[in-house]
Amino acid sequence: MLNHKPLAWCVKIALLASATTSVHSFAAEEQVSKSKLEVIQVTARKRVETVKDVPATISAISADNLESLLGAGENVRALAGRVPSLQIESSNGRQSPRFYIRGLGNTDFDVNANQPVSMILDEVVLENPILKGIPLFDIGRVEVLNGPQGTMFGRNTTAGIVKIDTAAPTFGSEGYARTGYGSRGTWFVEGAANAELSDTVAARVSIKNQERDAWIDNVVRDEEVGGYEEFAYRLQFLYENDETRALLKIHGFEQDGDMPQVFYGNALELGKEGVREGFDESVIYHDSPAGFSMNHSGGSLKVEHDFGDFDFTSVTGFDTVESWSFADIDGANTDFSGVENQLGKQLWFNVASGDGLSDHSQFTQEFRISAQADEFFYQVGVFYFKEDYTVDNKDLDTTGATTNFYQIDQLTTSHAVFGQVEYKPSDEWAFNLGLRYTADDKELDIRTIDLTTGASTLTNEINKDDSYVNWDLSARYTFNDDWTGFARIGNASRGPVTIGRFGFPSEADTETLTSFEAGFKADLFDGDARWSLTAYTYNIEDHQLTATGGEANTNSLVNADNTFGAGIETAFEMVLTDNLTLATNFSYNKTEIQDEDLRTERCSSTPVCNSPDPIANVVPGPFGDVTTVYIDGNPLPRAPKWLANVNLNYEFPIEAGYLYAATDWNYRSASNIFLYESTEFVAEKRWLGGLRAGFKNDDGLDIAIVGRNITNEIVVDGALDFLNLTAFVNEPRFWGIEAKMEF
Repeated sequence: MLNHKPLAWCVKIALLASATTSVHSFAAEEQVSKSKLEVIQVTARKRVETVKDVPATISAISADNLESLLGAGENVRALAGRVPSLQIESSNGRQSPRFYIRGLGNTDFDVNANQPVSMILDEVVLENPILKGIPLFDIGRVEVLNGPQGTMFGRNTTAGIVKIDTAAPTFGSEGYARTGYGSRGTWFVEGAANAELSDTVAARVSIKNQERDAWIDNVVRDEEVGGYEEFAYRLQFLYENDETRALLKIHGFEQDGDMPQVFYGNALELGKEGVREGFDESVIYHDSPAGFSMNHSGGSLKVEHDFGDFDFTSVTGFDTVESWSFADIDGANTDFSGVENQLGKQLWFNVASGDGLSDHSQFTQEFRISAQADEFFYQVGVFYFKEDYTVDNKDLDTTGATTNFYQIDQLTTSHAVFGQVEYKPSDEWAFNLGLRYTADDKELDIRTIDLTTGASTLTNEINKDDSYVNWDLSARYTFNDDWTGFARIGNASRGPVTIGRFGFPSEADTETLTSFEAGFKADLFDGDARWSLTAYTYNIEDHQLTATGGEANTNSLVNADNTFGAGIETAFEMVLTDNLTLATNFSYNKTEIQDEDLRTERCSSTPVCNSPDPIANVVPGPFGDVTTVYIDGNPLPRAPKWLANVNLNYEFPIEAGYLYAATDWNYRSASNIFLYESTEFVAEKRWLGGLRAGFKNDDGLDIAIVGRNITNEIVVDGALDFLNLTAFVNEPRFWGIEAKMEF
């Protein structure tokens, strides 16, 4: 049953926002806004609009801001917290990032996990979490849409989408070269060159190479780890005439490294939150080898044609990826002393494993038509998705040799028909209705591989299919040139899920989120400032949750009866002086699991963590008692209530160009790491600060000093709970220098 109290709360905030809007509109109704801030255009609804036109929370990150965030060897995880309600983390290091919006994500670390936040690259959905670790370079814009996007973007968008648009070819000769070097031997070089091949054909080539030296001392194996190498490329061809635009893209990404994620065995101390005294992130005690590799290639073709009465768009995408990642999961050296909770030591036995995609392909096809007719705009389309892959799961010994080998074959197909119509009966009002029908089918086989003969034995089969309808209805009201208000109700679904990690089959039914939200967007102070605020509430029926760890290095899927969420998101930008600008955002997200009978395995670490959750059952296990606890009323894991980001930028003109300095500070409050609550297993609150200072001129030269996590704050980012009190932490302080030249 839906909880209507949050809806009333949301409506009250919306009415307050509308009242505030009305007060401001009287003062501004005779004025024409002359914005000194850049007008942001987005394609969140598969057409070009301004942010104020979209009746939803949408944020855009420019190419310049991205460059500032990525200079420390970061990847897509650097976007975490930069826009309201967006959180990103990974227990696989630079591979398989996990996205959360409004507290909703998936903690599953499997390489075939489904996430409720979808990533869209140049209008092609990237389904597999391995694909979502793509490097960001030569980017046009990143857009983040909060809340359900089930009608326009389909399945697995219950929380929202992260939409990345790369820089497309233009008709002209231009480009850039950029390089940097910094802490831990981190260096990169990237560049792009654009060429006009004819009056109708243009091309653009973009590349990026990034490396880091090994910087972590593994005292057990007498080696240094933590290094990686990455190379990515993109080649695009654009054809354009009066009626037709066609963009062909070919891309690839290669990655190699010696430590996918740095696990620190018993970095946590029983009864305490945070890393223990004496912890050093540059020292580990692994008795098993580690490494990771990945090879991704693909392409897309987007064709747009103007038929006069309507526009036709076709988007075709194909991607394939192979990956392998292995590590000492317990993060420690095997010890037989019987003494618990020693830093860098694991009692009795070693646990090491590897996961990867040995065979993968993804194909997508979308056709849509759109048209503007008087006060109506509409678009309708069809969508097809197919993903076929094989997952390798291996248990390893201290030499890296395989001791157990499982393979999971999964085939996913999805078909959809969708449409959206906007009706504008007046200059003030605009109403939108969206509808989508989706049919999903999943087939999963689990096989055991004989290590001597290589023969495979089928042990489990799972076939799941479902069809469902998603919809949304929204209204936008334009008070004047400076103020708009909106309200939206809609839903999205995450289709049926199947997994089979290390031979353990698990499945979950389709979940459906229904959301109510309202807010406003405004230009203030004669265009010197921009402000937006949204209040929202949602309920998720049959919420798919992943119980990770517990007794073993496995995952299991469950459906919660209902999950409730509510919150506020706001963003504010202002030109304070001719030289100083401020940009800030803030979000509050409350989540609650609502299922009186839902239970999960509590940690089986040695020693056992402290959990206040009521005990449901205790049964004997191979390494001690296995305890399950009730989790009704708990917040979602990895769902911090508070996120905030503040950015200040100052420019000082000089004769040769101008000097500049920028600082950004990102706050995240604490959150549970797992479904149950625990004193020890907490992703800690943190303030991470960045600094960039340099010189620019009109000839395209930019030289800067870059600092990330300049206070060197080290906190727990994640953990493993089935062996010992193992944790992993955030990146330490980084200082570097960068140079860029545009031509």
